[in-house]
Amino acid sequence: MDSDPYRYFRIEARELIEQLTQGLFSLADGEGGAQAVPELFRYAHTLKGAARVVGQVRMAEMAHAVEDALSPYRNTGASLPVDSVHEFLRLVGQMAEALDELEAPAPAPAQEEQDQSQEGAPAIAIPEGPSSEVVRVELERLDTLLEGLSEAVVQLGGLRGAVESLTQAQHGASSLIAQLTAPVASSGSPAERARWLSRVLAVTESLRSSLVKAGRQLGGGLGQVESELARLRDGANTLRLVPAQTLFGPMELAARDAAASLGRQVEVTAEGGDIQIDGHVLAAVRQALVHVVRNAVDHGLEMPDERRAAGKSPTGRFSVKVQRRGGRVFFLCEDDGRGVDLGRIRQVAVERGVVTASEVDALDEQGLLELLFQPGFSTARAVTEVSGRGVGLDVVRDTVRRLKGEVNISSRPGQGTCITLEVPLTLASLEVLGVEAGGQRLLVPLEALNGAIHLPAEAVTWTGARACISFAGEVLPFLPLVDALGRAGGQRPRAWSVLVLDAGAAGRAALGVEKLLGISRRVSRPLPATVPPLPVVAGASFDEQGVPLLLLDAAGLVRLVQAGSSGGPPKVRPVQRHLILVVDDSVTTRMLEKSILEAAGYQVELAASGEEGLEKAQRGGHSLLIVDVEMPGMTGLDVTRRIRSTPALQSLPILMVSSLATEEDKRRGREAGVSAYIVKGEFQQHGFLDTVARLTASSRRST
Repeated sequence: MDSDPYRYFRIEARELIEQLTQGLFSLADGEGGAQAVPELFRYAHTLKGAARVVGQVRMAEMAHAVEDALSPYRNTGASLPVDSVHEFLRLVGQMAEALDELEAPAPAPAQEEQDQSQEGAPAIAIPEGPSSEVVRVELERLDTLLEGLSEAVVQLGGLRGAVESLTQAQHGASSLIAQLTAPVASSGSPAERARWLSRVLAVTESLRSSLVKAGRQLGGGLGQVESELARLRDGANTLRLVPAQTLFGPMELAARDAAASLGRQVEVTAEGGDIQIDGHVLAAVRQALVHVVRNAVDHGLEMPDERRAAGKSPTGRFSVKVQRRGGRVFFLCEDDGRGVDLGRIRQVAVERGVVTASEVDALDEQGLLELLFQPGFSTARAVTEVSGRGVGLDVVRDTVRRLKGEVNISSRPGQGTCITLEVPLTLASLEVLGVEAGGQRLLVPLEALNGAIHLPAEAVTWTGARACISFAGEVLPFLPLVDALGRAGGQRPRAWSVLVLDAGAAGRAALGVEKLLGISRRVSRPLPATVPPLPVVAGASFDEQGVPLLLLDAAGLVRLVQAGSSGGPPKVRPVQRHLILVVDDSVTTRMLEKSILEAAGYQVELAASGEEGLEKAQRGGHSLLIVDVEMPGMTGLDVTRRIRSTPALQSLPILMVSSLATEEDKRRGREAGVSAYIVKGEFQQHGFLDTVARLTASSRRST
């Protein structure tokens, strides 16, 4: 409280203002009636008391004014007149503005004077980074986290058996050393040496047994703990999420306030309020959406008489739809007004020197609409309380781009305008694919990855410095990542690992890298303020050794690839992808192999036991079976023998990946019928993929 005395007040005040706003909207729509007034009175009374406690006198006085105005209706049980609701909403809006001022830092005096010199425009503070947001958490979510934490503690306790096995192995190693250094080893009689050798073998076998037991316990136990901790991490991330519903009240309040100031009528509808969004993202988008709705009321919606003359309802409509697509959130803001006057844009752009007359004639419709996002650009003919200062859509684009999002606008004359904001669902953590390009390790957001394939160099069609590839029947522009980063490409690899990126409205493109390093979840951190903006970099993260890694921006990459590439050859039929069945009781091993294989362009099916794997293999359609040896129930050797005894599956290649590393273990695998054997302790991604490629190729030849 010493560092932030208003922390809890902001939480309570925000909720009370939203409740007041929604309640007043309901009364304006003819809902609630007299029974809603006591509830509104209570909200205002609670807000007044909370504001006084923290010394916010101005907000307490406004809440007291609302309380006094509601008191007669509360005492008599009469309904609040609809025509008085706007005045109440005005007071509530002022309280919301006062709360926003309390949350934002005061501007520096020099900047404040500069802002006020611009036609009296109020200063608009856009935070450089995420502000300190506090959200309320449902007890059910906390209970889930606590249950998961308890389970993880239990599972960690189960690993004590592995520690005991390792302690026994340590004692065995000490005994083995003692036996090997005993005098009898070099100077004893044949009988003594035979007994000595027997003891050495017994100690060695005991040591091996302890190590195998510890390996099993650690392999299974750590996999379970890792899975549980991953679930806890995901649960913790959900605590940051806030329903989009919290945006709708301020938007509707802004729309009605603007409409009342301009003598217009507006009806606001909203969908998707149950979608959960990162609190930092929501806080940043809130201001941008308020600008969008005020801009729609001012520039889009006509006066009631004008709408009647055009055959429309005198009340204009503004709708906001929140949609989630993967790891991105879309805000579709649409009005049914007059649309954008392109002629007016041309006139203003030339008058203000934004473009020349010849340049504006060369712009198409989308190019003209893009001018609306220029700083200081306004088509208003006079400065009013609502508009004319050139502060609006430029703020929207600036805010969204700081979130590495996108803004798009479209318009239909006489029918309305649609502005779409696309932002990430969360700024906290995200799944990424590690890649290597030009010797540098980098991170690519997994939610933007549409596919990953392994292509020989000749599969890339080059036209000068530009290139394209064929993916799933579509020709995509292609660019090596090392070129996109502005570094000298040097010697090209013999084969490319190609990432197909889908950046939503920005389109799709292909990116070539030298290596795929696996999938992980990373915390995204903003770049230091001293680093200039980089168009293809979204932030940074740290690896397990604390080395910083750049997190790439998918939309920026796609735009760069499209700008540096051209079209290509005619569309071709997609190549059929191999289907590989991975059978392993360890979730860690299953998911590791799955991520590596899918990143290399294979389709993957999983099975957690030998029985499940055999059942899926018997259905057919697989190019390769990858199986562990030691599993509960049916072992990998059992699965292999059953498959080799099935005529329809005898030619199916089988790759055994096991922690058992002796020549005897490998011999048993060969006798059972495996095609290749890889030791987990010696696992290397490139060797693994080379073996997979060789076996799947032999599968194709055999069929």
